[in-house]
Amino acid sequence: MSFGQRLREERQRRRLTQEELAEALGGSRRTITRWEQDLAIPRSFAQQQLSSFFGLSLEEFLKELEIQPSAPSPLLWTVPYPRHPFFTGREEILQTLNHKLTAHPSSAPPPAVALCGLGGIGKTQVAIEYAHRHAWQYRAVFWLAAETAESLMRSVQSIAEQVQLPERQVAEQAQVVGAVQRWLATEKDWLLIADNVEDFDRLETILPSRHQGALLLTTRQQALGLLAEAMELPPMSPQEAVSLLLARASLRSGTAPSEAVPLETSATVGASELVTLLEGLPLAIDQAGAYIEETGCRVADYLERYRRQRKQILARRGGHAGTHPASVSTTLRLSVYHIGRQHPAAGELLQLCALLHPEAIPEELFRAGASPLGPALEALVANPYQFDLALAALRSASLVTRSPETKTLSLHRLVQAVLADQMEPDQRRLWSECIVRLVNAAFPDGTFETWAQCERLLAQALACFSLIEPSSSTLAEAAELFFKAGGYLMARGRYQEAEPLLEQAMTLGEQQHDLDQTVLIPRLQRRAQLFWRQGKYADAESLLHRALRLKELHFGPNHLETAQTLNNLALLYWAQGKYDAAEPLYQQILGIEEQQLGPTHLEIATTLINLANLYWSQGRYDAAEVLYVRALRIREQQLGPEHPDTALTLNNLAATYREQGKDQQAEQLYSQVLRIREQQLGSEHPDTALTLNNLANVYRDQEKYEQALSLYQQARRIREQHLGPTHPGSLKRLAAWQMRIGIKASTNKQKHCINKHWPFSNSSWDPTTHILLSRSTIWHLCIGIKARASKLSHCINEHRPSVNNAWGQTIQERK
Repeated sequence: MSFGQRLREERQRRRLTQEELAEALGGSRRTITRWEQDLAIPRSFAQQQLSSFFGLSLEEFLKELEIQPSAPSPLLWTVPYPRHPFFTGREEILQTLNHKLTAHPSSAPPPAVALCGLGGIGKTQVAIEYAHRHAWQYRAVFWLAAETAESLMRSVQSIAEQVQLPERQVAEQAQVVGAVQRWLATEKDWLLIADNVEDFDRLETILPSRHQGALLLTTRQQALGLLAEAMELPPMSPQEAVSLLLARASLRSGTAPSEAVPLETSATVGASELVTLLEGLPLAIDQAGAYIEETGCRVADYLERYRRQRKQILARRGGHAGTHPASVSTTLRLSVYHIGRQHPAAGELLQLCALLHPEAIPEELFRAGASPLGPALEALVANPYQFDLALAALRSASLVTRSPETKTLSLHRLVQAVLADQMEPDQRRLWSECIVRLVNAAFPDGTFETWAQCERLLAQALACFSLIEPSSSTLAEAAELFFKAGGYLMARGRYQEAEPLLEQAMTLGEQQHDLDQTVLIPRLQRRAQLFWRQGKYADAESLLHRALRLKELHFGPNHLETAQTLNNLALLYWAQGKYDAAEPLYQQILGIEEQQLGPTHLEIATTLINLANLYWSQGRYDAAEVLYVRALRIREQQLGPEHPDTALTLNNLAATYREQGKDQQAEQLYSQVLRIREQQLGSEHPDTALTLNNLANVYRDQEKYEQALSLYQQARRIREQHLGPTHPGSLKRLAAWQMRIGIKASTNKQKHCINKHWPFSNSSWDPTTHILLSRSTIWHLCIGIKARASKLSHCINEHRPSVNNAWGQTIQERK
């Protein structure tokens, strides 16, 4: 007997039509037909559904059939929520939703549906229920928390981790987004749920322009444009609402949670009146049931208290038109009152959470900075058992949800808004200051090793931004928090998000008259660094001059701290091609360091290299050579001849020799660098590939084409191993290698290669004016092409002596 015959037999034995079986399973009649005709075999999830529906074990159901029980389906899944244990009704909505998302012609555009309605209407819960019921119809089900840019990016990262995309480990978030977009554009049979969409433009930056999956949104907005078909979610029907209320209040007996309770039964008379007052809003009904369960009161008692306290404690905001419906507010106030009497510290914890970002509040936040919380809360969070009891009290009224996997707490946005709205101004200010101190104590310094924790706490830091009034706040911790959070965002390349935080950090510092003015220096320098990265050179220069004046005032003109800012200013001039302005600053730095540290200090070597880099950029190779040689001697003496930093200096000196036409000296030094890097980094390291490429260029210049070809091939293999053969860097280098081999490049051929790989089709490039273009772009495009013209040679990436702009520290050259 085939599977289809067995399925048809079991269905007909129970006198079910295909439509009825499909409805019971939450599927479509077409799917049942395909199964019964043996045109398709259900996945393991559907097999389990069928066996459960027919009251048979999976082994009994598949006994003597031509298939065996399937292993668990390798479904890709990032939905962060389980099914709601009291989900009730919504059957017609779920069926319609499934039809819209699955029953569409292959020639039609991919389906996209948006569940629309008021906050608390149950959009998210319907999406979760649909995902769990119909997971077997999809190869992958992904979840996007789309409310903010931060939550959206965390969701994208989760998808990349689930799919095991290679880009999931890179720091640049744009690469992660691009990788996820490519996966969605090429794969089929997936469902992407974007929850709480507030900004459709933001969402569209994540979605691929063309795809073959299904898209489900939840949003309060009604105007969706062409993004998705709107499907408005209505309030619950009276029968569904009563069923939900009784189930949540643990007053149901003998009825499955998903089944509606007949209204005519005497046990539901009070519940029917209550759900009418609550206007069928699922969140309000759920919280009413939670209060009844927690206090043990009757439905009639809850109704009495609702009516008695409504005028005194409820500020109704227009019923359906408001974002905080009366029923939710009333339920919350009653619940908070009861919790405050039963567990006062739990009530305080809830007040604290009211001003934090409502989602994914890390539990360690409360412990890391417990001292600002006051005696009661400090004792609570210090004792894990008491903390659990407080959360149990809050969770019993559905005021807080706790994720044991991520160790985070969450509040519904309406619950949080109502809590915040009932605070008096002085009370709100005190809680705000407490939260800022708390988050500041927990937020790391932003170094690379702390990035994961910074991202985990970032939403809370951003929430603090709205709690502080710059015109009146003297809270030092606020400026410190914004300085750290802004620095982290800048390090991740998120400049627009970093800018207001760094500006606020500086503004607050300037308003604190009793503040040591030296505290302003790193804030000025960090904001200057942000301006520099944004290409706002004039603004960066202005801030650096302010920092320089402060350092000269507090430390003196010949202090090493002053030299640091001079170094940053010189680097800014160098980046703009203002070599005449940068050179005297480097000379001044060199004088300060020689006076303070002595002529052989390692810092002297770094400044010598920076000045040599400047000369190299001007084509003054003889002057650069003298400084590189001196820096090399210092590093060999202080670090040893085999140190990686020594190898970097050798690399820059070799590049200079090549530009001077001293190919034998360049070959000797590149060979030495290659030996050091193979020994220190390994033969397969990307920097080793870079040196192989450099040495191959020298061999090509000497017309040793076979040796050059061998090294080019080794370098290419290493780069492809680390970046992949389709990485843009690999493709550009491949094109350059193909042009190099056996060819003594002329100026015209060099220009042809550059134009060929120039990313803007309508752009032209003049090697005599390239300094005005994006220097990093030109360098990247002209890899390894030998060019004797002095300005053209600036653009050779592997040979250019380059710097790492470590602001606030002495600048080091980079690979």
